[in-house]
Amino acid sequence: MSNRLSSFIKKKILGKNNNLVSLDDAYEVMRRLLKGRQVTAVLDAGASDGHISRRMLRKFPQANVYAFEPNPLYREKLLQYAKQEPRFHPFFCALSDTEGTAELYMTQSPGNVSLFAPAKQLGEISPAGASVKNLTKVDVVTIDQWAQRNGNIPVQLIKLDIQAAELKALQGAVGLLRSSVLLVYTEIWFNPAYEGSPLYSQLDPFFRQNDFELYDIFKPGYDSRGRIIWANAIYIHSRRLSPKTIG
Repeated sequence: MSNRLSSFIKKKILGKNNNLVSLDDAYEVMRRLLKGRQVTAVLDAGASDGHISRRMLRKFPQANVYAFEPNPLYREKLLQYAKQEPRFHPFFCALSDTEGTAELYMTQSPGNVSLFAPAKQLGEISPAGASVKNLTKVDVVTIDQWAQRNGNIPVQLIKLDIQAAELKALQGAVGLLRSSVLLVYTEIWFNPAYEGSPLYSQLDPFFRQNDFELYDIFKPGYDSRGRIIWANAIYIHSRRLSPKTIG
């Protein structure tokens, strides 16, 4: 959405100059924020069928996209796309703060598959998303150790949509967050939808401790009572991509 149109909507429809949640397209915002920066490696966690990876490849034509998707439903489609696009590299494992194996909760709705068990609150929003078909064992890796094993990939952009496991994945990426990452686009949870899952109140301090600051919030989701459950957020590195250096 253009800045002019966005401003018009905010002023005329929302009745104010700014709104807590951005009306802009998050991926275009990311492209703008990273304009003039060398973006050679993008990590897409929770890649599903690869549609976001494709978008990232268009937005950042010099980048390779490393896509992580543990759900076997998407394996063949991602492999087929990798044959067509040499800059796309799929990995069929989950991300966390330790390596090994873990149980993946396979839900009726593939978009809600998680390392965390669905909570009652999720069933109120998405009955299919909270309906567990079975558990399946998957390999689990950390982002830092994966990067080291693959030639110390200097990832600049991380996108996380892994159903409440975002903080665990980030805790396994501290090395990259401190060395090369410029921007993180992540799902954030204000109220619980998965059992024992970290909330925004835990995620934001982690980012601050690693020199990242909140830039904007996108696409909130609500329950039937109008209570906010989740949204997406852009965090930028406070020195490597500070507002003063954004072109």
